[in-house]
Amino acid sequence: MAASKDTRRSASGTNPLFLELFRKSSVSKERERAWRDAVRHAGTGDPQLRFPVYEHLYLLNAYAQRMVELLEELSRKFAVNTESLPYYQSLIQFVRASASHGLIDFMAGVEETEAWLHQSQLRMEEEKLGDPDDVYISVRQREAERLRQRLPPRIQFLDETPPVKAPAAKKRKAVKAN
Repeated sequence: MAASKDTRRSASGTNPLFLELFRKSSVSKERERAWRDAVRHAGTGDPQLRFPVYEHLYLLNAYAQRMVELLEELSRKFAVNTESLPYYQSLIQFVRASASHGLIDFMAGVEETEAWLHQSQLRMEEEKLGDPDDVYISVRQREAERLRQRLPPRIQFLDETPPVKAPAAKKRKAVKAN
C-alpha cells in the first residue's frame, strides 16, 4: 500500500480564517495569489523550510560566491587572463545580486501578507481568550495615566467620587488710573 508523505491540505483547503480575512480585506488579488502560490510550496525540500524559495536563494548566493572564488583560483594556477578577471567576477556578482533582489522583493510582499494574516488571527484568538471585563481595567488605567499627566478625565466611574474642580480664576478688572 502506497502512502503520500505530503499531509498538507491543498490550496483549496487553506485556513478558513485566512480565506475570510482575505474576503473582508482590501488586500489586492495579486497579493493574495502570490501568497497562495508561496504557501502551496511551503514545507517542501530537505530540510523543510517555510518557503523553499529561501533555500534556492541561499544556494544561488553560495554558488555564485564559489564561482567567483574558482575564477580567482583558476587565474592564479592556470594563468587565466587576470585583466578580465574583475569583469567576470563583477558580472557573476551582478547576476547574483539582481536575482536575489527580485526574489527578495517578491517574498517581501508574501511575508507582509503572511504577517498581516497571522496578526489578524492573533487578535481574534486574543479576543476569544480575553475576559470581556478587561476593557474596564484598561479604561481605568488609561484614566489614571491621564490624571498623572494632568489631563482632564474623559469619563467618570460611578464607584468613585467626582474629581474636585479647581475654582476658575476670577478675572481681575483693571482699574483705570485717571
